[in-house]
Amino acid sequence: MNLLFTNLQGMFHSFDPKTIFSLVNGVALFAWVGLVFIPNQKLIQIYRVYLIGLFFGIAYTILIAVGMSSAEGSFSSLDGVRSIFMNDYALLAGWIHYLAFDLFLGVWETNDAKECGIPKYLLFPCLFFTFYFGPFGYLLYLIIKKIKNKS
Repeated sequence: MNLLFTNLQGMFHSFDPKTIFSLVNGVALFAWVGLVFIPNQKLIQIYRVYLIGLFFGIAYTILIAVGMSSAEGSFSSLDGVRSIFMNDYALLAGWIHYLAFDLFLGVWETNDAKECGIPKYLLFPCLFFTFYFGPFGYLLYLIIKKIKNKS
């Protein structure tokens, strides 16, 4: 296993984390624009499988393998987590984690809103806030859904 990490490190340390950051941010922004303006089932399925599952999943896995093999720290304290994320590859993996899960929530909200009959004008602020502040946007969606179900 250590040999695998060493090979991955050598292969991916030639990729600049800033370039990877720009790439994944561009892909995520493009995906959110599509989710807001073209929220159909085919697009949602593509996002679930290819974008979130494969693209972000593979990028995350590689960056975790590269970053965690050379990062110091632990998840048992705030200082330990801070130390882990001092490594640019581990930090970038954490950022991709955020991008993937926020997009996953946005895809779920869009799909659920369609099933529950929540209009797009009520869904849009939820997606906006989910994009920028994940859990807050999800909370807003749940509140809107609860109010809609009562009426």
